[in-house]
Amino acid sequence: MVVLAHVLYLLPFSLFQPLTSAISLPPKPVINTPFSIRDTNANGTLLNAIDPTKLDVRPVYSDIKLPPTSILMTAVDTMVKVALENWEGRMASKVFVIDDPKYSQVQFVIRGPNPGAEIQNAYAVLGTFLVMNGILSDPLTRFRASFHRLYYSAQLVGSIEVRSSVAGSGPGPEVSKSPDDGDNELPVGTNVASLSAPAWQDPRLQVSIARGPDTFTIYETFYATYTLIRQVAINAAVQPRNAPLRDFSVTVDAPPITARNHPIAASFRNVGNPPRTAKIPPHFQPKWLIKALGQLPQRSLDSRNFNDVFHMGITVDRVVIGEGYVVRKQSDAVETS
Repeated sequence: MVVLAHVLYLLPFSLFQPLTSAISLPPKPVINTPFSIRDTNANGTLLNAIDPTKLDVRPVYSDIKLPPTSILMTAVDTMVKVALENWEGRMASKVFVIDDPKYSQVQFVIRGPNPGAEIQNAYAVLGTFLVMNGILSDPLTRFRASFHRLYYSAQLVGSIEVRSSVAGSGPGPEVSKSPDDGDNELPVGTNVASLSAPAWQDPRLQVSIARGPDTFTIYETFYATYTLIRQVAINAAVQPRNAPLRDFSVTVDAPPITARNHPIAASFRNVGNPPRTAKIPPHFQPKWLIKALGQLPQRSLDSRNFNDVFHMGITVDRVVIGEGYVVRKQSDAVETS
């Protein structure tokens, strides 16, 4: 599936009105900015630029069903935790599982391209997004134990396994084999998982959410969250590390996950007069928006409210640093290319 995520930096950001005013959504962005992320070797030497569009995932699904909500939430936790790290860094094989009995039935296992090898953090975040893009493209059949090989320009760069956390329940024996896969079994990892608190929890961060009138499906809520975390991480990777995140807008148009002809529009901006900077902390750092976005699915599930987000306020140490919205973009005719 081709995911259409259009990015436009807004100047000025004029869409935040009082809650009693009508929302004027932005026109479809006309700037499709190609992003690249620096790739480094183990010694920190610059190798080349990573083009997210060149990363491909090749999945193998078993017949073992897994709890859908646990998969959805563990994917959020995985993306947040890795996106908070240095994208130019690398990590050894790691197991992600949430320390919450409602969601701890599922593990995401991220590995390098071969035993003992590390995977670059950028591939892990982008790859997790692609894994969930594939699962949500066919949710009736794909909430199952699965194994996903990640390829960049046809070169294997890592893998992501979605498996049960229940002791003794391996990913299953025979599974469908892709034509270019060398194995027809899901590899069983030897990693020992340790429960950890959700990555979006932070005592310094307060997130206010005002709901709008339009209802998202649970899949739209999660998919919009994955898309935005991915986009924030990409934006952060192409600007100075400690610089405030630049204002941006994203249109999420991915049928059948999102409502056809009614995509999701999201915008976020730095606030303050003047806007806060690294010299005026706290400021609109990418990490705060990533953590704030990570809270959205949990709060939607807890409140059983999946309405759109008319306004999200982001406060750190009692200082408002950013704001944004995630709403349904009403349109009679939406371009798809």
